[in-house]
Amino acid sequence: MHYSSDLEHVERVTLEVAREILISHEWGVDDYNTFVVYTAFDSSSINFTVMLRAKEYFNRFWVKSAFIKALHKRYNEEGIVIPFPIRAINTTQESAQIPQPID
Repeated sequence: MHYSSDLEHVERVTLEVAREILISHEWGVDDYNTFVVYTAFDSSSINFTVMLRAKEYFNRFWVKSAFIKALHKRYNEEGIVIPFPIRAINTTQESAQIPQPID
């Protein structure tokens, strides 16, 4: 999640979407108490994990795919930014000194 995100808002929206998917998806466990855990300050984002449950282990892929699509749509509607990795180059610090020719 973007560093400037309201993490309480992000968590609330994420849980709403997760619960909707678990209830509506044929492989979702509709009474599972899903949750969000923030896990790290990364180089360009605050990372988190969302716990979902599928009726059968193999079918978790379908539940996860539906969740990601629904979450992406909802984040766009809510104005929640998913950051892109950014790399900055400090040319002053990283530039090599070019030797001058000797006369």
